[in-house]
Amino acid sequence: MNTAAEIQVVPPSRMRRLFEHGVVRFVGAVLVVLVAALTPEGVIHSLVAKPFRPVWPEFLSAAVALLAYRWYVRQTERREADEVSALRLAPQLGAGLALGFVLVGAVIAALAAVGAYRLDHMNGWSFALVKPIGEMVFVGTLEELLFRAILFRMAERAWGRWPALALTSVLFALAHIPGDPTLVALAATAMAGVLLTAAYMVTGRLWLSIGFHAGWNYTLGTVWSIAVSGHEAKEGLFSGQLSGPQWLTGGAYGLEGSALTLAALTIAAAILLRRGGVRYKPR
Repeated sequence: MNTAAEIQVVPPSRMRRLFEHGVVRFVGAVLVVLVAALTPEGVIHSLVAKPFRPVWPEFLSAAVALLAYRWYVRQTERREADEVSALRLAPQLGAGLALGFVLVGAVIAALAAVGAYRLDHMNGWSFALVKPIGEMVFVGTLEELLFRAILFRMAERAWGRWPALALTSVLFALAHIPGDPTLVALAATAMAGVLLTAAYMVTGRLWLSIGFHAGWNYTLGTVWSIAVSGHEAKEGLFSGQLSGPQWLTGGAYGLEGSALTLAALTIAAAILLRRGGVRYKPR
């Protein structure tokens, strides 16, 4: 007599199989994050007068994008999105901001040492130095969600770590083409992509990457008044002059087009990759 219960396995529905496909998950994640990031900004700008919306709308939009990403991962991957958990948020974000500040300062110091940078004057403190913080945090959060949490993580799952790292870095550089970069600038931007991914690998979270991304852009554009990725420079804390060949100063693209920046990013990326390669556990 057969007493074993017969277990009937119900195959997943066609819709469920569709949403488990890697490409569908990738496109869905990108759309969810973009809509979540851009909608609050648009609503706030249409309802709140300009004098009452400095800084905070960008912080709110970044927070909504992070929450939307967590929700999407929970729904599609049936797990908690540890890569954006609040654990060690403050120290890792702070370390990233400090790293961005130090690396930009190191490149400026090197340029000054070879006579390619001259500091003219220091401007007085004003609220104009605070306003860009929101934008830098928003841009850093959105790009790190798209390139590290979504693209790198999903590509690594499909093809492995090093192909995913290469793909993410190349696409990160190509995304900056509207700034009209030189070949040196493209190489430096791709290396920045390597560094940002390595920062994610070291911690398994986005906070170090977001901190570095925001810290680099803010220090470059607002502290040193230098063009960021081809965007026109505005008056910041320090005003100075870059002089010399384009490969050294970066030209109109800004310091990110300098060979010295490429060297600094390469060294920092190599250090983080060595540590991240040991610590990182794919998700």
